[in-house]
Formats: sequence, structure tokens, C-alpha cells
Amino acid sequence: MHHPLRLGLIGFGEAGERFARDLTQAGLKNIVAYSRSGAKAAAGDPLAERALEAGARFVKTPRELCKHADVIIALTSGRAALATLRSVRAHLKPHHYYIDANATSAKAMEQAAALLKGKAHFIDASLMGAVPLLGSRVPIFVSGEHAGELCELLAPYGMNLRAVSPRPGAASALKLIRSIAFKGLAGVLLESLEAAHRYGMLDLVAEDITGSFAGQSFMVNMKRYVCGTAAHAERRVHEMDDALELLDALGASTRMSRATRGMLKDVVKLGLPAHFNHVEPDSMTLVMDAILEAKK
Repeated sequence: MHHPLRLGLIGFGEAGERFARDLTQAGLKNIVAYSRSGAKAAAGDPLAERALEAGARFVKTPRELCKHADVIIALTSGRAALATLRSVRAHLKPHHYYIDANATSAKAMEQAAALLKGKAHFIDASLMGAVPLLGSRVPIFVSGEHAGELCELLAPYGMNLRAVSPRPGAASALKLIRSIAFKGLAGVLLESLEAAHRYGMLDLVAEDITGSFAGQSFMVNMKRYVCGTAAHAERRVHEMDDALELLDALGASTRMSRATRGMLKDVVKLGLPAHFNHVEPDSMTLVMDAILEAKK
């Protein structure tokens, strides 16, 4: 791309407006934006004025957006991702980079990439933080055949992009897999702290849990939990039996604890404790390899 980069935004909500403002301040000029409400906004309309203040101007149609932009970032909603792409597909050319930054499934991103194959460059993007807080510096994982090129194009404007795979959908898959851990952790904490509160020890239990992670990196703790479970799942099943007995006596929630007990029983059935001779392995990779081998 030899001429100055031309950016287009599809959707102009909180994220779109912040991106426009930050990238304009970083030196990017002539940003265009399209949204249904923006297309109807007349001069002087509050929405149009906000766009201008952020360094962007609204265009009336997806066709006009594609005409005035080379790099297009879709920031609508996950449910609208494919419909949004179809609305602009006919106007995209081989030089276009179409970045889908909507929170959606990896499968939807694979479908989107297929729709644009041979038509334009498709990049799957996952925002890994809060745009209102971090703006254009929010970490963004991108994947697709041209993800590395996109990183080079936008890096001069302060965007924090990381190409994770040439496979479309990988960025969305990474975010969803990450969510399994963090949403699950939130559920486990809620269940544990509910029990603590019912027992009259909320602050004490919260402090103790916090202390268990203090002084070591999360990677060290994660390895300890994963490798420790592989070696000692049998006795941990019995610990969860006792924990569930206590939760029932307290009238507390048990869903996450029952799932944990079920997972530990599965680890035992897969034969991991015996495989490792009840000794913690040296790496999480060894545990994952053993699980995949046992599930063949």
C-alpha cells in the first residue's frame, strides 16, 4: 500500500468512536464510518458532530465506505457479523483488508473467510480488553493469511495487534478458550465465597485464596494445578466429596463443585495418576498429551 492508509469503520458505537479518536490523534487522516444511524445523521446532528470531533465522517452506503477505505474494521455485533460482511462483500476489491472485530464464534469467522476467499483479505480479530479504558492500545489478537501484513500497516498508529495464526477463526477461538478459564474461575469463586459467607468466613477465605496466588507468577500456579491434578486426582475426588457434603449442609450452590468432582473422576478414568506414577509431571504439555492420547 503505497498511498496513505485509508481506514473505514463499520459501526460507530463506543468502540468505533474511541478508535477513530485515538487513531486520528496518532496521525491517521480521513477516517470514514458507516452505520445505519450515521447514514441518516444530517449535518449538525449530535451523532455526526461526535464523529467529526473524533476525526471521522459518515458515509451513506457500504459502497461509499469501500470506495474511500482500504482497511475496514467491522465493529457491530457478533450476531450481525456475517450479515454485515454480506452487506459490503459486493463492494470489496482484492486490495481491501476486512477486519471482523466482532465477538463471535470461530465457526462464523471461518464462514466469513470463505465468503471473502479470492475477493479481499479477511482478518479475524479479537479485542482482548476494554476499548473504553485502553482505546486503540487495547490488545488485539488477529488471525488469517494476511494478519501479519495488517499488524505492519497499523503498528505505526499505535495499535497493539498480535498475529496468532494464519488460520481464520483462530483469534476468536483463542478468546473463547480463554473465556472458559476466566468465566469458569468467576463461577468457582462465586460458589466458594457463597459458602464462605454462609459459614461466616467470607473475608478470611477471600484473603486465604488471594494469599495462595501471592508471590508467584500465574504460570507457576497454573502448572501446579494442572500437573498436580494429573498426579493426585484420586484423593482430590474424595476432597470434593467432603466439600459437597459441607455445601449441602450450608444450603449453598454446588454446581461448580459437582462439575469439578466429575472432571476429577474423568482424569482418574483416563488413567493419568497411574500414567505419571502419582508424581507431578514436569510440564503441562505432558499432561495435555496424555489426555489426548487417552481419549483416542
